[in-house]
Amino acid sequence: MLFSKKKDEKWVESPMHDNWYQSSAYFLSSFALITTVNEKGITSIGPYQLSFPFGVINRREWIVISRRGSNTSTNIKRIKKCAMNFVEYDKSKIKNIVDLGYPGQEPEEKMKDCAFELEETPSAAYREDPERPKVIKNAFQVFECELNDNPEDFYYKGTEHTEYLLLKINNIYLRETWRDNLDLGDDMKIPNMPISFGFRNANQFWFAKHKKAFWIPTPEGKGAEHEAVMYIANRLDEDIAFTANACKQLTGVPKVFVKTVLKGIIKEAKTQGITNIDQAFVEKVNENRK
Repeated sequence: MLFSKKKDEKWVESPMHDNWYQSSAYFLSSFALITTVNEKGITSIGPYQLSFPFGVINRREWIVISRRGSNTSTNIKRIKKCAMNFVEYDKSKIKNIVDLGYPGQEPEEKMKDCAFELEETPSAAYREDPERPKVIKNAFQVFECELNDNPEDFYYKGTEHTEYLLLKINNIYLRETWRDNLDLGDDMKIPNMPISFGFRNANQFWFAKHKKAFWIPTPEGKGAEHEAVMYIANRLDEDIAFTANACKQLTGVPKVFVKTVLKGIIKEAKTQGITNIDQAFVEKVNENRK
């Protein structure tokens, strides 16, 4: 059901309460189930809605906003290791996800009736490390992470109630079907991930599932013409030359990003000792960046 906007309906200011994203406004997102290990070596699960990609180019990082002193944040700060688990929508498990987020539970208590089965880390090199958490068996995606607490990389004081954890992603794992799916191009599917609208009305956690995802093509005719790309490309580095066919592969790049993309290709070419960049090399670079 959609609320239909009244004709000429006025804007009304919403009070700025704490946890404003769910008390003063509407915000939806997926969420991560974070596994960590406590002092007794027990892996437990903590659900986190406020967790997002952070470092996305060159650095691979994730930010988590946590209740200060939660079991999850305490474990992460103590051993600096965790795993982000992502599951597909299963309404029968939603209540248990809410239960897992209830504050103050000891790991033994919260995991006693847990609906999610755990298994060993998929990283063979981590299996002998007792501080590496197990992962959720029916997750479709796992990020294995370590805490980056270097204040020169990231520092945000937070409040007496919240803390901010910057996680470096060591490994990304997908179930085989979903890994293969990334290479299907137009036939690719999107996982049916559960959606959270947060905690509302003092006693309700709101969730939803999405319909089948769809895609629309990149706008045509808005990128730079290949002659313009070639003009820029062959003036960036006197030791590197681009062919016309190589530049034709970049006509879909928005004009404001052309120079950045070209510099990235040149950097990769120099790493490989290549001085003449042709269509095949650009296609290879593009494929590796997918």
